[in-house]
Amino acid sequence: MRTLVLVAAVIVLGTAVTAGRGADDAAPPPITEVPLTGTTGLRLVAASNPPLIVDVDTGNVSRVRGLDVRGNPVLSVLGAGGATIVWLERRTTRRSIPNAEISVVRSGSDRAARLTTAHQVAPSADAGLWLKRHLDRYRCTLQEIALDGTARRPLRSVPCVTRLTDAGGRALLVRGEAVVDPGSRRVLARTPLLLALAGDVLVTATGRQGSIVVTDLATGRSRELDYPSRITGQGGFDEAVVDPTGKLVALSFSDPAFGLTGTQVTDVWLLDTASGTLRHLPDMPAAVSLKRTSMAWAGDGRLVMLAEVGGRTLVAVWRPGQERLAVRPLRLPERTSGSDAFVAR
Repeated sequence: MRTLVLVAAVIVLGTAVTAGRGADDAAPPPITEVPLTGTTGLRLVAASNPPLIVDVDTGNVSRVRGLDVRGNPVLSVLGAGGATIVWLERRTTRRSIPNAEISVVRSGSDRAARLTTAHQVAPSADAGLWLKRHLDRYRCTLQEIALDGTARRPLRSVPCVTRLTDAGGRALLVRGEAVVDPGSRRVLARTPLLLALAGDVLVTATGRQGSIVVTDLATGRSRELDYPSRITGQGGFDEAVVDPTGKLVALSFSDPAFGLTGTQVTDVWLLDTASGTLRHLPDMPAAVSLKRTSMAWAGDGRLVMLAEVGGRTLVAVWRPGQERLAVRPLRLPERTSGSDAFVAR
């Protein structure tokens, strides 16, 4: 999902849902623009070449310094330990070893500091990073490091087909249908679709439009929830992001051609990991540009969505007790790095 900034302070409101798909086949409208007033205190670091630093309250946009983005590399960002991690991969020949440049932008800074190189990166549970590197095209390693670049664990070999993924702010390994904890090497589940790890709760799905399976890893108990969204057709699960407490998981369901039309739609639901219930985010579903729409949680527990609606960038905020999203226009330069990811500070 990709360029409207939807900033949402998330609290669980609305009616709990455990089953059923919507029967209304009409294409959802864009997000209704209830005016946003007051200050949010939010800054966003959005993937671009170089990344954008966006002050939501003033609308000011600056750039991250210290990165060589000549040649328009592929670039993405993710949050880890209160910092922003920049993943930058230069366009190389097919025979090149596929490792990217990994840099860190610390809180309060606008300069990126080079850390290391790696093919895949994901945040560890305690403010560090897991790295998967290619030694050559057939040999790969896995390692955990701190945000100053020092090693926390020694290198170990992993099959190159193993995928290191950010499961909502926590690193996991995926080998076929096996989901593996990179630290303990324990197989947590076997599933066709991994969504998120929220504390000791693993969230998976039986398919793109399948049931949601919520598993308490401490007890081994699972509960299955019906697919909640009216997004069907070519759509299904899109993103899953976990709030800083691990109590809420925001799940987006997206369709690139709703009802076989040219309308792109996203639908965001909130999973309460303790009760195992789903609730709708207000003003959802909504028509957006999916390639320019994404979600992230701010450190204070607000859910942030950066999206494009009708060719415009918007910032919207949902605060506890409100029944609607409050929206403000935002001007951003074209984002050119091939990623819609961003970090909310």
